[in-house]
Amino acid sequence: MEVLILTFAGERVDPLAVEALRGVVDMGDVTLLDIVFATREPNGDLRVVEFDEGADGFGFGGVEIAEGELVNDEDIAVVADTLPPGHSAVLIAYENTWVRRVSEAIRDGGGQVALHVLIPSEAAGDVLKGES
Repeated sequence: MEVLILTFAGERVDPLAVEALRGVVDMGDVTLLDIVFATREPNGDLRVVEFDEGADGFGFGGVEIAEGELVNDEDIAVVADTLPPGHSAVLIAYENTWVRRVSEAIRDGGGQVALHVLIPSEAAGDVLKGES
């Protein structure tokens, strides 16, 4: 399981971003396990909304999750400390389902996954831009 935190101005995620997320789910590459929304109100108050209570209001209508209640207070605290007034965040717990499928096939063939390393997105972006 991994947690992805997306931040944006306002309360609704761009429909194209939601559609891209729905696409990787529909292809079977990703399984959404939990989604929590957080909004920093203009007065500074933080409002946290569970997926089943506010998916439509944040532009996630029609998106389905498999589990629920996996994003925890520590995950939300990361957002709470940095989210400016008038901005929102979506915390998404997910599984790269394709990795599980490939790993199972390798095990079934007598092999094993020897190492799985996540590279921070900033480092990967720098390498892809030739800035390493």
